[in-house]
Amino acid sequence: MAAGSQRVFRVRACPLRTSSGASGLDHFVLVVADMPVPFPHRYSASLSRTFASRARMEAPPRPALDGGPSPELDGDVNSWSPEHMLLSSLGLCMLTTFEAFAVRDGIEVLSWGAKASGTVDQTPEGLMFTSIVLELDMELAGNLDRVEATLEDAKQYCLVLNSLRIPVVVEAQVRMPNELECRLPSELSMALPPFAPDEAVDHHRAQRRAG
Repeated sequence: MAAGSQRVFRVRACPLRTSSGASGLDHFVLVVADMPVPFPHRYSASLSRTFASRARMEAPPRPALDGGPSPELDGDVNSWSPEHMLLSSLGLCMLTTFEAFAVRDGIEVLSWGAKASGTVDQTPEGLMFTSIVLELDMELAGNLDRVEATLEDAKQYCLVLNSLRIPVVVEAQVRMPNELECRLPSELSMALPPFAPDEAVDHHRAQRRAG
């Protein structure tokens, strides 16, 4: 197999809810047995208005952030807008959740990049995100046979993803040493069975012949 190639995953994730209406996060404590602080976890942040529609956000001892509306809503490009903060928190939450399961599955994260994109539009319920796409670019080593299952667990237990009202499309490009480039179907539901590696290779070869 050629070195330096990559396997590409493109999957659709929806916030998980159990029959009782609880999120999948309720089960996360069972996965992380050595949780430093038991649930429930409580967080707080404070905001103080600096001038019109601008604020200083603080959660000591962390550095303070200056926030305000996005340029599309008559803000400026230097402030962190609620929209950008939401997208960033989704990417960060996916990173920390994936790494937790990667340790469990013997996968080493060599590099990680994420780009979160969202569309805000008017709806009958008011302004809201109508679509969010999270693009992941990962270089991994170790127990690579578990990558797909690890990514599915990260999507299922990502706190921020579970807290959103709309589905999130997760597109993951995974670079693995000594692997042919393989592409899964453009949209793979979590309910479908895993796409076998041999099928992925056949799919890739058929694409190249068709091109």
